Amino acid sequence: MSYDLLFQQALKAHEQGRFDEAEHIYRQILETAPENPDALNLLGLVAQAKGVHNQATELFYKAIKQAPKHAPFYFNLAVSLAASGHDLEALDNLQKACDLSPDEKEIYNQQGLILRKLKRIPQAQQAFLKALQLDENYAEAKTNLALTYIESDPEKTISFLQEIAKQFPQDIFSRYYLCTMFFDKQDFASSEKFALEAHNINPASDDVLFMLGLLALQKNNIPDAKMYFQSAVEYNPNNIGARLNLANLDTNEQNFDAAEKNYKKLLDLDPQNFDIHLNYANMLYTQNRLPEALEEYRAAVVINPESAPVSNNIGVILKDLQQYEDALGLFFNALSRDPDKEEYSLNIAETLVLLYRQDKNIATQVAQNWLKNMPHNVFAQHVCASFNGEKIENNQIFAEKLFDHFADNYELVLEKINYSLPRRLNELAGNVKGTIVDLGCGSGLVGQALKNPQNKIIGVDISRNMLNLAAKKGVYAQLLKGDISAFCQKKIADFKPDLVVAADVFGYIGNINPILKALQGYKICFSVEILPENGDYKLNDAGRYLYNENYILNLLQQNGFAQVNKYDIVLRQEDGKDVNGLLFFAQ
Repeated sequence: MSYDLLFQQALKAHEQGRFDEAEHIYRQILETAPENPDALNLLGLVAQAKGVHNQATELFYKAIKQAPKHAPFYFNLAVSLAASGHDLEALDNLQKACDLSPDEKEIYNQQGLILRKLKRIPQAQQAFLKALQLDENYAEAKTNLALTYIESDPEKTISFLQEIAKQFPQDIFSRYYLCTMFFDKQDFASSEKFALEAHNINPASDDVLFMLGLLALQKNNIPDAKMYFQSAVEYNPNNIGARLNLANLDTNEQNFDAAEKNYKKLLDLDPQNFDIHLNYANMLYTQNRLPEALEEYRAAVVINPESAPVSNNIGVILKDLQQYEDALGLFFNALSRDPDKEEYSLNIAETLVLLYRQDKNIATQVAQNWLKNMPHNVFAQHVCASFNGEKIENNQIFAEKLFDHFADNYELVLEKINYSLPRRLNELAGNVKGTIVDLGCGSGLVGQALKNPQNKIIGVDISRNMLNLAAKKGVYAQLLKGDISAFCQKKIADFKPDLVVAADVFGYIGNINPILKALQGYKICFSVEILPENGDYKLNDAGRYLYNENYILNLLQQNGFAQVNKYDIVLRQEDGKDVNGLLFFAQ
């Protein structure tokens, strides 16, 4: 095949996006003409299209060496240099291109893009205006000029872009940036309008497809989101945002093989990307691949040592590996960077309890220092009280925060600790008719166990997140948010219950006498964890109240509950051991 035919064949493949085929032919040409500047330049453009800018840069330099007076070679070189972060070198080569061909509007537009990136806004505006002097209908330069005002006057930018979109019905750039700006303003309807207009202009734009994927996620339309992200990746395999979202969605759906394939590809594309390392680490942790997850979290923290979430996540793994002191250091680091993030406080509290069982002195000292530095932190207050055997009566704020955070994994944890109280309660209560009030209903397991066609159940809980879970069970006639002690004293009579249940709730109350007093005249059922020693009730090191059996019996008698039945039960397992309790039926 002749040289000219080869070149035409390569150009056709290049224009149609068949880059591998084009690259193969260009290299064939270079085998016979190794210094052909056009082949070197075109091969560089293929590498540029693939995102391999270091290789593209090398090829453009070779082309320039053979044809130092050809302006497009300097322009192409500048594009890849800018994409590689070599902005000043890119500007130098654009100036050389401009000196050789001063009437090329694309050169000034590219200059403006780099200057805007460097925050040299007045110079960027001059460059875009120069491009527009050469072509007043150059829509891309108009859009880029509008974007120079985005920080100083975002509303002016939006107005400017809307005018451009009206003036140029086929301009994709103004519509794409309007889509992104309205998205940032959380005006998703306007964002979608411009995204769809841009998509109609160019269905193959991976950036627009990515935005459509994000908009689908906002609607929780996962199938459409995956379709858009997948299309974006097909058009541009190097679209990091689309590929990362695909990997994250696959992780959420437990399609771990597909997710991992994308995470590894992403790390090849951008090994210093914090979000990639973080999300890959989260996936590995979900699979219980702790050493690998730890490695990825540590890679993330090297990139961004100020990240509180990464410190927290490394701490979670070290806690799972029983390296409690190291875990606490990371949790406290996270908390110091984001003191209002209650998840970090909860992780500290849980880890301190585990450390307490290994070394009471160190755990107590750490807890006391925490309380000293953060005296208003309810988790610090509760942990210190637990370790000191003190009493914090009906700590409503602690219970609300604890169970709001606990909600997502609540039933999974109960399954792991063999929690069987709802089933046992159902066996002993039988087929209950009438109205049941479920105090501290949590995620609705007791309601689920007791529900039958002859009853209606009212659920009360202090945690909104738990109530949301209970609502999904579909067994409650009504769900109320509030403190159960206040509810019993003020509202219980409104429901005239035939049975009041408090399953595994009093461990977070302490003094239950006001509740029992308010429940006089009703049939009640409740469970407690046993305090084996003398006394009334005591906060244990895990932060739950234990009750002496005789103390409970005396309280019931004092409050007029003459008929009492009690049953020995195993509440759950901790550290492989049974946690013993009592289940009381009284009226």
